[in-house]
Amino acid sequence: MRYIYFSILSLLFISLLPAFTQEQLGLNIVYPKNNARVNAPSVFFVGGTNPNAKLKINGNDVNVYPNGGFVQVVPLNRGNNTINIESTLKDKVKKLAYTISVPEYEKTIPNFPLKIDKSSIKPDQNITYQPGDIINLKFKGSTGNKASFSIGNRKDIPMVELNPEYSKADIVFGKAFDTSKSPVKGIYSGSYKIQEADIFKNTPIIIKLASEDDNITEAADATVTVIPKNFTPMVAEVVKDYSIVRNAPGKSRLTPLPVGTRINVTGRIGDEYRFKMGNIMEGWISVNDINILPEGAPVAESIIGSVNIESVNDSVLIKVPLSQKLPVSIEQLSNSQISLSIYGGISDVSLIPYNNSEAFIKEIKSTQPFKDVFQIVITPNAKQLWGYDYYYEDNTFILKLRKPPFIDINNPLKDKTITIDPGHGGTELGSVGPTGVPEKTINLEIAKFLKQELENNGAKVIMTRNTDKNVGLYERIKIANDANSLILLSIHNNALPDGRDPYKEHGSSTYYYHSQALPLTKSIQKSLVQNLGLKDFGIFWDSLALTRPHKPIAVLVEIGFMINPDEYTLLTDQKFQEKSAKAIYMGLEDFLKTYK
Repeated sequence: MRYIYFSILSLLFISLLPAFTQEQLGLNIVYPKNNARVNAPSVFFVGGTNPNAKLKINGNDVNVYPNGGFVQVVPLNRGNNTINIESTLKDKVKKLAYTISVPEYEKTIPNFPLKIDKSSIKPDQNITYQPGDIINLKFKGSTGNKASFSIGNRKDIPMVELNPEYSKADIVFGKAFDTSKSPVKGIYSGSYKIQEADIFKNTPIIIKLASEDDNITEAADATVTVIPKNFTPMVAEVVKDYSIVRNAPGKSRLTPLPVGTRINVTGRIGDEYRFKMGNIMEGWISVNDINILPEGAPVAESIIGSVNIESVNDSVLIKVPLSQKLPVSIEQLSNSQISLSIYGGISDVSLIPYNNSEAFIKEIKSTQPFKDVFQIVITPNAKQLWGYDYYYEDNTFILKLRKPPFIDINNPLKDKTITIDPGHGGTELGSVGPTGVPEKTINLEIAKFLKQELENNGAKVIMTRNTDKNVGLYERIKIANDANSLILLSIHNNALPDGRDPYKEHGSSTYYYHSQALPLTKSIQKSLVQNLGLKDFGIFWDSLALTRPHKPIAVLVEIGFMINPDEYTLLTDQKFQEKSAKAIYMGLEDFLKTYK
């Protein structure tokens, strides 16, 4: 089960549910928990009872599978929903009553009396910006009135009431749940561009809402500080290796930065610092990952005079000497092309020698697309990329590209190091099936069969866990990296969020992040569908912890759905587990033969 979505199921039962004898009548609900709050139009009840029992939920007959498991989608209304579950076996009856609450529809705040919903005011974190930056404000209040905001001496900056809009929940798998019955009015928005003359230091933002007869004010949970235009540039150094960088606070990830990287800080929101990535991009990094350098530290920039290529063992090193460590971005343009951008880099490169590349590099181009962005694009003389690493040695940036491995067409897995990651483990159950078997158990069993299959065909296999124990996400990645693995396969089984139907949405799926992993993803998905006979749920690009590794080719596999009773029955069967492992192996073998 993918970590990003369905962790709620992993909070349920740690032990397996008991099996029921022919005469015993039990009734156990795996999901949801009683008195749960669900923001969706339906919830699925997952549980087990005697396989010979007759089961009803809210008076509707429920199909009980031969293993006693059941999954039933139950529609919900706004407010509190009472769900009555009744299992009958001859003269024995078991009853359970569950309460599931659904948030009420978001409503328009009437015109009078005046009201500002303080919880709706954005921004709600302290801001440090420069002249020219724009502050955007938004809040919900009584409809049909005049709104404005003030920051220090900038008084009564007007805001407008937006056109009525529906309120949506977060989108999951392309669907959203309306949280409003009709368009919501009273959403006000406004913006202000910071001026050079503005002198704000922890200055509060005050919202004002006025009618013809009255007005009210409310302070945002945010203050504004302005960095003067003539202020000495603020330079920081990254203190945590491969620190997370995002394109906006809490948003998509960019290339992590090695320890020692120098950045030019330009602003802050809450606990995230903004920094320049040339004059065309910006990055955001945690306050805990950097150290602000003393005033007067030189800004992060460097003349780049050379690019050198060095061949070592199984890799080719692209070396770029700098005067100081600069932020970088690495992007795979396809499964066989990679680009490196160095921000703050100014090119003085006149030639790049190929003589040490041992014919590995088909072409390398150096460009200066912007005045402070140095870029090289590398096209290997191979069908695809086989993993890369990057780091600094002193002030020389090194991009390390793995050479294509030798692949024997008759024995493609021989001597290949493969890391298998059985998802979850220990207290991390993953999703839980109708009769209580947790995903972590099935993942491990399939992984063990896969290990045996790969070793029987000459591979060296590394397991992130061999037993039922906790292993951290980044510890799993470290295990694969330390072993210099060619491929990392993370084994999972899937689930759905509430509001979905596991009888309609199910099957096998595979996930990747870097382009180098897409061909393997396609090969494994094709093999799963052809050999297991489950529905083709699809291939997904997804920024998951176990798809983001780039030193090995990383793929995450979701063999089937734990909450689809038919697939769950198969997944708990040893022969199907072996068959699943065989299908993954066949997809891997076909990939190696195709891209050798």
